[in-house]
Amino acid sequence: MSGKLYTLITFVALFWFFCLYTGFRNEKKIITPVEFFIFSRQLPSWAYFALITSVVFSGLIFFFQPSLIFLNGLPFSVTSLFVITIPLVGIIFSKRQWLLSKKFGYLTPSEMVSDYFRSDILRILIVLIALGFSIPFIAMQLSFGGLLLNILSDDILGRGSASILIGAVVCVYLSTGGIRSLIIIDSIQFLLMIFGIFCIGFIAYDLAGGWGLLNESLSRVANMKENLFNIKESYNSYLSIPGTIKTVNLLNDELPYNGIWTSSMILTFVLALSSIQLAPSVSMITYASKDPGYFATQQIWFSAFLIGFLLIFFVNGIGLGSSLLGANNVVNESGNNVSNILPPNIYPDNFMSLVPNIINLVGEYSFIFFGILGLCAIAAIQSMACLILTSSAIVTRDVVKKFFVKNLTNRMEIFSSRILIMFIFIISLILSLLAQRNIFDLASFSLAIACQMFVPLAAICYFSWFTKQGISFGIVIGIAAVIFTDGIGQNLFGEIIPWSKWPLTIHSSAWGLFFNIIGATVISFITQEIKETKMKKRFHEFIDEHKNYSLTRRSLKPSAWIILVVWLFFAFGPGLMIGNELFGNPINVESWSFGMPSVWVWQLIFWGIGILLVWFLAVKMEMSTSFEKNIVSQTEDINNT
Repeated sequence: MSGKLYTLITFVALFWFFCLYTGFRNEKKIITPVEFFIFSRQLPSWAYFALITSVVFSGLIFFFQPSLIFLNGLPFSVTSLFVITIPLVGIIFSKRQWLLSKKFGYLTPSEMVSDYFRSDILRILIVLIALGFSIPFIAMQLSFGGLLLNILSDDILGRGSASILIGAVVCVYLSTGGIRSLIIIDSIQFLLMIFGIFCIGFIAYDLAGGWGLLNESLSRVANMKENLFNIKESYNSYLSIPGTIKTVNLLNDELPYNGIWTSSMILTFVLALSSIQLAPSVSMITYASKDPGYFATQQIWFSAFLIGFLLIFFVNGIGLGSSLLGANNVVNESGNNVSNILPPNIYPDNFMSLVPNIINLVGEYSFIFFGILGLCAIAAIQSMACLILTSSAIVTRDVVKKFFVKNLTNRMEIFSSRILIMFIFIISLILSLLAQRNIFDLASFSLAIACQMFVPLAAICYFSWFTKQGISFGIVIGIAAVIFTDGIGQNLFGEIIPWSKWPLTIHSSAWGLFFNIIGATVISFITQEIKETKMKKRFHEFIDEHKNYSLTRRSLKPSAWIILVVWLFFAFGPGLMIGNELFGNPINVESWSFGMPSVWVWQLIFWGIGILLVWFLAVKMEMSTSFEKNIVSQTEDINNT
């Protein structure tokens, strides 16, 4: 083995030893399920910032975004503004969910939904949504891990073996320490992830010849007449939005399709990415927080500002710069590449291997730096650990304890969760091995499933007239719509259904949510019951009692909605087309007002406006601030009452 491999092994072994030691050290401190799953609702601010940010963003910004920007260009990079929409979703739902969880002792969203509607059918449906999001999302991260270690070890370690190794370490420290182990480990992993993105971004800019040469070369790429991979779009759409809405014309039906990034595709895919915040497994981190006043700080400074800064300035550079470094053979053959330092077969079939290949380059020059970047990448992958823990909690409490062993003791509940951690890992591992060449499809499907939580959460937090029959029907029809409009439907029913994946360049999450809302609304109007409505209203009356009714908030409410709709229209909607040439012609670098493509400037402007929007809603509108009244809990754990 080479020196770089010994360095990587040393760094990773020391880090994994620390992770395992942290897990075993916290094992004896855990007594109740509330401690094991959500830290007795006492998660400190710094731990909440690191935990929620790393769980939501780590794998996406380290591997997913740069790879798809490399494949699709600047139009896909506009989806990076999900750093604004994710906190917007949190602003709408997180504080109210925390309030209900604190008051009534809910540990899982499925407990909350089931108790609100008095429906075990909805309990099961929420569990299915939780697993339908978590298992494919975890499988995606494990697949990234296998690919990473396979490339960094120069094929010495197989992808399957590498995935097993990473998952096994995660399962051990999760099973022993629960969320206590994650508080320290994920805080460190969060810092490593940030450092890794910074370093890889600087490397990409340096290898591409600096800022000036990067942009000059990109303008030449935009002049290429060849088709982008498997779609009838020229490279002009690499730096500009190709339209508002389109039908899909594939060059080869047998090859994969990763989207025509029209404004409708961008808008609906951002909706899918934002649904991470809605996922039941992620909501449990909200329940763990000690105070909802933390939410605004995380939403403004960690999500909108910090992660946005990384995506717009560094991840964009990684994705776009790599197309000039030999990774795209079409660009190479046109003579527009800067170098051939990356393998030419990354585009189009192996695009998810982009970041591991960049890290591997560093090993030729510095063993130490290579080992550090490899550790940063592994830290980004391991940040999915919380999803395994919260998913096991949901299954334990809402399936095992509710329907099979109702007198489950605290000790047995924790033990059951530890067994389920292993099973969830095994299922995710099998899925990651089966879908090695379709990692993107795993992510797409998981996000679309999570999006279906929007309607039940909207019902609980805002609209009391939704009924349990309506919500149940909406979720079922929504999931069905996701299956028939996503890649999984093409694989299962491709010969029957007449459309391609994501019909009319609208992501499956939007199709699912559209049918979900219609189904839930229609059935709810048909099945209204006075008794059920009165029962639900007590939840909404409790929420209303704890609102911050300041005069400023009431007077600014209409303005808040107008600003939000206008921002969405121009950031992702049809207004996005203005940004194509407002600051220069995409194919003429001399016309670029700020020395960068017009869409990139447009994205930068609406990122800045988006940060102000998040601050306005979270702080000025008091939607993510602490409650003025003290919350008196009925119980810490509803399942123990």
